Amino acid sequence: MTGLTQDVTVAQRARLVRFGVLIAAALMLALALLSTSAHAATSKPTVVLVREADALHKDGYQTAAPALDLASVANDVAIVRSTLDSIPGDKILVGHSYGGFVITNAATGRRDVRGLVYTAAYVPDSGETITSMSAGYTQPSFLAHLVPAGPFPLFIVSPQFFPDDFAQDFNPKLGAEIAAQQRPTSLGLFQDPPGPAAWHDVPSWYAVLAHDRAIDPALQRFMAQRAGSTTIEFSAASHVGGLTHYKARFVKLIEQAIDATAR
Repeated sequence: MTGLTQDVTVAQRARLVRFGVLIAAALMLALALLSTSAHAATSKPTVVLVREADALHKDGYQTAAPALDLASVANDVAIVRSTLDSIPGDKILVGHSYGGFVITNAATGRRDVRGLVYTAAYVPDSGETITSMSAGYTQPSFLAHLVPAGPFPLFIVSPQFFPDDFAQDFNPKLGAEIAAQQRPTSLGLFQDPPGPAAWHDVPSWYAVLAHDRAIDPALQRFMAQRAGSTTIEFSAASHVGGLTHYKARFVKLIEQAIDATAR
């Protein structure tokens, strides 16, 4: 497709507004896996995530992080499942934003997944897409600020607007640093339906971010209630606030899930 090297067309923007989707930039997602040794019940688990890693290290957990390709839901689910296969023992999966969409599917049918922990994350049911889930809720502010990031359908959010769309509670310098860490994301992610949802069989926890401009907090509350998640709320958090200003409380939520699902 031509004519996309400078900006996203008006028609594409209008279509995205109808989708009601969320960009899955690299910093916009965190995937965490918690692995407990199968040989020693008292050993510390292994956790895979982004910003919570330092605090969990201090509490004795090891960490690792699967890198998603952000090209299709199926590919990203396969990446996470491959990581799960490589780690012995039980796991707890933690997902932020689009990462929640991935772990909800990746955990399905696995006896080694003890629980799911979400923050500002999509929690789909079988067959739902990010597009369909977002219908009827406040649309993300970033939808007006999409720009191409390579061959169609790859895009990012314009760095000029990214901090205000995703991290309005950050200082400008840090917001710019976060914007620079975006990775090109395929529009196809937002229409890819997942398989069966793990939350029907796996206990879950959810941290709602009350000032999120990317995923309507009302949608977050609905998804958490539907999944039967143990829920807390960060009253002044932006979309990335659960991994920054509120990260200590979010780590406690992860550790609550670890304790509640101990075998």
